[in-house]
Amino acid sequence: MRYIPSRLFALLLIVSCIQFVSAKDEQKTLPAEKTASIGLKLVRIPAGEFMMGGGEPAEELAKAFAAYRRKAEYFVDEYPRHRVKIGKPFYLGKYEVTVGEFEKFTADSGYKTQAETMNGADTPKGAGGWGYNAETGKMEGRDPKFNWRNPGFEQSDEQPVLDVTWYDAVEFCKWLGKKEGKTVRLPTEAEWEYACRAGTETRYNMGDDPAALTKNANVMDDAGRSEFPHVQELDIPKSGKHKFTVPVGGFAANKFGLYDMHGNVWEWCADWYGADYYAKSPLEDPQGPQEGTKRVRRGGAWNSFPLWARASFRNWNAPASRCVNLGFRVLMEE
Repeated sequence: MRYIPSRLFALLLIVSCIQFVSAKDEQKTLPAEKTASIGLKLVRIPAGEFMMGGGEPAEELAKAFAAYRRKAEYFVDEYPRHRVKIGKPFYLGKYEVTVGEFEKFTADSGYKTQAETMNGADTPKGAGGWGYNAETGKMEGRDPKFNWRNPGFEQSDEQPVLDVTWYDAVEFCKWLGKKEGKTVRLPTEAEWEYACRAGTETRYNMGDDPAALTKNANVMDDAGRSEFPHVQELDIPKSGKHKFTVPVGGFAANKFGLYDMHGNVWEWCADWYGADYYAKSPLEDPQGPQEGTKRVRRGGAWNSFPLWARASFRNWNAPASRCVNLGFRVLMEE
């Protein structure tokens, strides 16, 4: 054993105690939650590592969800499963951005969404957004009468904003960042999945069972189904019993304290989408491809069936897309 003089030992002990107290004090100064000036709540997400992508072989996934009639090749962009390191802690919206919060943005800034202004560099199909037609029981669009203020069904201030493009979401982030004096942005795809999983490696952050998901998230129940229609193909009765979006926070939070990471609305991410990106993704803080034509969206929505609401499932849209099942949540850097 190496001999350490008693005085030196005492000095080292004092220094280590000071470092421990300093680290403890620093943790105390970093709140577990923040509330922005507009009332938007954020949860502190610690730095760490996780395994990103499909946690079970694609062939087994296809068998487990055989009723969906999707071959293993359908899931190829979720592989290879790979280790990702999130290098810095960050704050993520506790909830999806709500109608009320988006209203504060538009009232303060005068901003008009792309569905309202009917323009945009890559707007492919003209004016308006998507919405629900109670007469036909179908979703339809694009139509000038539909936008985030009027998706064709009633939305309270506590429900997630929808019919917003990727550009609209980015403008909200810029506005909030200026108000808070912080960098506010959309989460990367890696940050989103890391936050959604909250230390889990299962299909959903509450386990692998689709039945558990339908009880703990605003998604479509697939029990007994043989067809899984897209939003525009859904036949929604005029009775009004279908719930569409629901107020944020109505289901249990994940282990990080985040709500609705599965279901309610799809959430825009910062990244361009690349089907083969996982094969070349860096270990630390991947940012996605440098260019592309579509942006990533994650998490599933009120009209999503369990297969598509999994933590590893990847989806995408053109950045000017706006739909009745697509919203976002914000990330604030420390």
